[in-house]
Amino acid sequence: MLSNYLKIAWRNLLRNKVYASINVIGLALGISACLVIYLSVQFELTYDNFHPGKENIYRVVSELGSPIHGIHKTPTVPDPAPEVLAKGVTGFETLAAIHTIYPKIKIVGDNGVTRKFENAEKPTVIITYPEYFKVFEYKWLAGQPATALEEPFKVVLTASTAAKYFGEQPAENYIGKIVTYNDSIPVSVSGIVKDLPQNTDFIFTDFISFATAKNSPFKGEFGFDQWGMFGGTQAFVRLSAGSDTAKINRQLAQLANERVKIGEGESKTFRLQPLSDFHFNSDYTDNYSRKAHLPTMYGLMAIAGFILVIAAINFINLSTAQSTARAKEVGIRKVLGSNKRSLVLYFLTETFILTASAVLLSLLAVKPLLSAFSAFMPNGVSMHLFSWPTLLFLLLLTLFTTLLSGLYPAKVLSSFQPASSLKGATGFKGNQRGYLRIGLVVFQFTISLVFIIGSLVINNQIRYMLHKDLGFRKDAILTFNTNRAYPNSQPALLAEKIQSFPQVEMVSLSQGPPSDNNHWGTFLKYRGGAGEMAADCHLEFGDTNYIKLYQLKLLAGRNLYASDTIKEVLINESCAKALGFKTPHEAIGKFVEPGMSDGPYRKNIPIAGVLADFHAVSLRDQIKPVFILTSKDICRFVNVKLSLQGHTGAQLQQTIADIGKAYAGIYPDEKFEYNFFDETIRKFYERERQMEQLMNTGMTIAIVISCLGLFGLAAFTARQRTKEIGIRKVMGASVGNITALLSKDFLRYVFIAALLASPIAWYGMHKWLQGFAYSTPLSWWIFVLAGGIALLIALLTVSFQSVKAALANPVESLKAE
Repeated sequence: MLSNYLKIAWRNLLRNKVYASINVIGLALGISACLVIYLSVQFELTYDNFHPGKENIYRVVSELGSPIHGIHKTPTVPDPAPEVLAKGVTGFETLAAIHTIYPKIKIVGDNGVTRKFENAEKPTVIITYPEYFKVFEYKWLAGQPATALEEPFKVVLTASTAAKYFGEQPAENYIGKIVTYNDSIPVSVSGIVKDLPQNTDFIFTDFISFATAKNSPFKGEFGFDQWGMFGGTQAFVRLSAGSDTAKINRQLAQLANERVKIGEGESKTFRLQPLSDFHFNSDYTDNYSRKAHLPTMYGLMAIAGFILVIAAINFINLSTAQSTARAKEVGIRKVLGSNKRSLVLYFLTETFILTASAVLLSLLAVKPLLSAFSAFMPNGVSMHLFSWPTLLFLLLLTLFTTLLSGLYPAKVLSSFQPASSLKGATGFKGNQRGYLRIGLVVFQFTISLVFIIGSLVINNQIRYMLHKDLGFRKDAILTFNTNRAYPNSQPALLAEKIQSFPQVEMVSLSQGPPSDNNHWGTFLKYRGGAGEMAADCHLEFGDTNYIKLYQLKLLAGRNLYASDTIKEVLINESCAKALGFKTPHEAIGKFVEPGMSDGPYRKNIPIAGVLADFHAVSLRDQIKPVFILTSKDICRFVNVKLSLQGHTGAQLQQTIADIGKAYAGIYPDEKFEYNFFDETIRKFYERERQMEQLMNTGMTIAIVISCLGLFGLAAFTARQRTKEIGIRKVMGASVGNITALLSKDFLRYVFIAALLASPIAWYGMHKWLQGFAYSTPLSWWIFVLAGGIALLIALLTVSFQSVKAALANPVESLKAE
């Protein structure tokens, strides 16, 4: 019986190729979106799940609180903290500190040939405790885990990195080979470990022993006695079985309170962050992990669900629209002995064939879609068709889609009464069929309009962020970093050479640009008549040209004087207010103390000037206190202001090439990598741009599927009203009259959808915009424009069939009467 159903269903679908094609394409789009998003979400949710004992692995993070500026969260701890934590906190089975670095890497081969390797965009080299391999279990291919990192000048490599450095060979052969870091630190390979799977945030490839840092120039990366500086050290722990995390957090908070010295009213604490939270919590931003944005993941899943529902609605609409044509078929089947259950099974068989065809089509589209969605996809997402999770997902998706799309039409078609259906009537009462179809069309376009409005709002916010006055100049500024392994006199020498080029307006040395995601953070303290005041600040280092190049505005006082050491400080207006000064002028000359305690920076220094507030981070966050110091040793980041007036694009490229040559002269064998500062600002909003692409993709797919359904319904409506159209043409109706007659109902449905979608989209976008400290208003024109776009799309879709019907010869449509 089932084979007979399949054969008849297939023949019926071949007779109705247009409707079958519309349904297959619509369902394929929905299923493809679901499949691609499933692969991505599954990959994200399994990040670092493979570590044995993962439920006992935590990172110690820091939270610094200010009554004015709230909680500042960082994944780092002060450099001296790990050793104190290991001894002073009970409940730790083992603790390992890591410190990421960006060293130059040199390998001298057996043949005497020297090869150099460039740093990756994210740090893959770390200085770490030997206990790292007790917290995280790697498979060892060579070397002794217990002793590999005990001694100075030892490094453990991953297998792929060892092969890159020394060529493919047995793992044991790598032991004892030399890797030279920063041209002056030769380190011996003491172990080889297997690479971790791709779904991990621990991308490290070179593990240098911590003992090396204390016995080499690497010690300059650390502030071993600075409890007030939260630099690059992170502490990972494995808890003992049965440990009480609440009790450990209380010990951590007490230790932070004893060691970290801040101002009155400020708070500080250390606490545990579980490994399961590591990949998804963007509050603790480091420089190596790839955080998954949960709202984007939820958005992807919601889009997949909506697209699948829209495709199912198309199927329901077109199936019920054909009820008149199939009423006699149902009547004959019932007269010949078919019951309602067998008819439901027959119509579900038709749906299953369509769904299975859509699934096969979607499988062909997976690779192109993964490529198209690469902006949203983490590296490593791929399609493994014959893996059990994927096969099970496809089976469940096929069955779910079959039932979602086919169950209602099957029940409706199988419920027709034989006597009525053989006379050409359907089983619908009154206008039941029309109301259902109207509701489904309205629902489809409501979803499409939500996508359209969301796309317009996100685009408007991105334009606002990119064009808002940030408090500094950002155009025509070229920036690049220099290697800290070279003497601190080199950046100044390079700046002097670059300044001599005719198209260079000004050069400044700093620790970074004024707006950056990697500002150092510390406190600035002021002891005045009202007691000690402290501000949680972003810290920046810059020379005397820094505020002139970026056109930071001075409200009071003067610029910093040239100095090789820290002698004075510039603060911004928010910092002045946080320290208790009523006006910028009141702050000038007052002595403040930077929060880098117990180090060379701890000294009372005067405030030289107060700057107008500027956006030191993205517009998601409120403007924070900022202070600027100068230090020849730290200012190694080069900022170049180019003069564009009177120069051609070719001259600009030549100037950049000249800067590259000057860089190569000072830093031989180093790759010259530069950015334009306005592009750096654009990268702040990569997440929002991905969200925009996501909404645009969802909008496009939703509109395409909705229009396919609308096209099919318009064609069916035109066919149903063929004789009516013929009579109207004979009576003198024009093509325009008939087109308007056939189109107005569909346009009315889209208008209703616009009314329903507007409050839904307003609420969703209002909540999204609340994630920004500075945002554009939700303007009324966005909703009007979205409605106009939807009406235009619907009109173009329906008009094609309407005009075609209106142009038909009335003689052909009436001669059968």
